Amino acid sequence: MTTPHHVLLNASYPNFQSNISCKRFLVILFTFLVNCPSLSSSFQLYEKPVISRRVASQTHKRLTARHTSTAGNESSSSDLYSNLQEKFQYDGRIAVTDPNFRCGFVSLIGAPNMGKSTLLNALLEETLCTATHRPQTTRHAILGILTSLEQKVQICFKDTPGVIGDPAYKLQEGMMEAVQGAFRDSDAILVVTDMFSTPIPDDVLFKKLRMSNKKKIVVINKIDLAERVNRDGNTDKNDRKEISTINGEQDSGVFSYEKTLTVQDAVIQWRELLPDAIAIIPMTASNGPRDVGVVALRKLLMGGPDVLAAFRDLGRPLVGMYLPGVKYLDDTEALGIIPKSPPLYDYDTLTDRTERFFASEIIRGALFTKLGKELPYCCEVRIDEFREPKPGDAKSVTRIRATVCVERESQKGIVVGKGGVKIKDIGVEAREKLEEFLQTKVFLNLDVKVDKDWRRDEKKLKAFGYLK
Repeated sequence: MTTPHHVLLNASYPNFQSNISCKRFLVILFTFLVNCPSLSSSFQLYEKPVISRRVASQTHKRLTARHTSTAGNESSSSDLYSNLQEKFQYDGRIAVTDPNFRCGFVSLIGAPNMGKSTLLNALLEETLCTATHRPQTTRHAILGILTSLEQKVQICFKDTPGVIGDPAYKLQEGMMEAVQGAFRDSDAILVVTDMFSTPIPDDVLFKKLRMSNKKKIVVINKIDLAERVNRDGNTDKNDRKEISTINGEQDSGVFSYEKTLTVQDAVIQWRELLPDAIAIIPMTASNGPRDVGVVALRKLLMGGPDVLAAFRDLGRPLVGMYLPGVKYLDDTEALGIIPKSPPLYDYDTLTDRTERFFASEIIRGALFTKLGKELPYCCEVRIDEFREPKPGDAKSVTRIRATVCVERESQKGIVVGKGGVKIKDIGVEAREKLEEFLQTKVFLNLDVKVDKDWRRDEKKLKAFGYLK
């Protein structure tokens, strides 16, 4: 399959200080204009296929735009939609017929190994992100798109790397830039923690989160661990942390954090940490899309239907689960989380990342599961060739040639293994997952190369997409 060239435009709407109706007009007009094929010559052309929700290996058109939510007069918004519908008619345009359509960005933020990628996969009901039991598996901000025509909503989720308080080298700095960017661009934040109340290990980011007027929801993940916790053990000094907090714009000292051993204690502590959180939802994301907590969160973000029933399935509300004075959440409250806006992507689009990107992520995931200790963190995967079968080919096989980059010659020997056994093991696991993801037979050729100190080399990190 030959990948067509399409317009790629990463744009952030400026923060105009003019009146609200003008702002909304420009946002809507800009969204329509950048999706117009006749204007493609005005923008940078870039080869970038999209993973579709219908067929994982099918290429679709894409439009990438950052969104700034605005409010406006309902009647004038309706007129704007109608006028634009009449003026811009062309094949492939994202049709917007309802001014009440909602679209926004929701970023998942938390410490490493909190299950953010697992949660995103469960919310999307698709295996999009590579998730392992090792921390810091995710290195890029990955977009996952959930669209419901019935609910008139499109949610653009951003999975982010685990927050690192003190980056040790350039790669980690780039990962934290991805977190900061996702935080800035989001309309709502999912703070993902666990039943031990593992905090965000960056006090500056946490201050911004507390001060922000963005919608916030806290996810208490991995509550299945409660059965295995030694409830007789007391927290010690290693389980306590002081978090600087902000009251308005003035620093108001520190807030004491303690490791919690029950779900109820975790909810109470996070209600104190983020008092304006809309909800604090316990769940076990690894149970998949049908976990009652995942279902409740999905319905809350989508604005229904029947948010109240979904939260009832969680059982009796825990103290601190909702805002003070709020006894339950229903569809009306849920509709206010994602702002009104035209959709930014085709309705069947799952992500804006390429198949080549996910191929590299899947291979890197196999490195995490097959290699021990710190070695996977020294590895990067570069896709050298990604060749899909052409119409008329005798065999429908996708051929992928990839290089595993390590920093030291000694690391290369470990990755390859005696007689090539280890790299063969890695290749077998990666190929199986690639075939499941791409829904086709895959021929995978892996090479291992020493790329000295690539994690600290700014030029190389830019080439790998970690730095701008």
